[in-house]
Amino acid sequence: MQFIDSDPNFPISSAVVHNGRVFEAVITGIPDGASAPVPGGAAEEMREIFRQLDTYLAAAGVDRYAVCTARLYLQDVLGDIAAVNPVWKEYFGTHPVVRRAYGVQLQSGMRVEAAFTAELGPAA
Repeated sequence: MQFIDSDPNFPISSAVVHNGRVFEAVITGIPDGASAPVPGGAAEEMREIFRQLDTYLAAAGVDRYAVCTARLYLQDVLGDIAAVNPVWKEYFGTHPVVRRAYGVQLQSGMRVEAAFTAELGPAA
């Protein structure tokens, strides 16, 4: 198992590759080293999430086109989804990822938290 961006002070990682074939990540709009989300609301948090996702995917040896599923956890599902959708389309283009969106109560002033699953290449 490969742990990516693990927290040295708490048993949690931003992403994990398991069985050498599957990548999973849970990401927030809070940059590393910060204690609050980036300013600007749900759209800017989604951009930050995608920035981090690109980094984690690269560490696993793939890119955004390996992502197959996503789960969005939104503070205000009806309001925030409208802000997130243009950023989503800009990032994924025509790559049709399966996506679910849920309304939840998030912590630390967040509007968005996202979970992604990606398929890695065949095991070597």
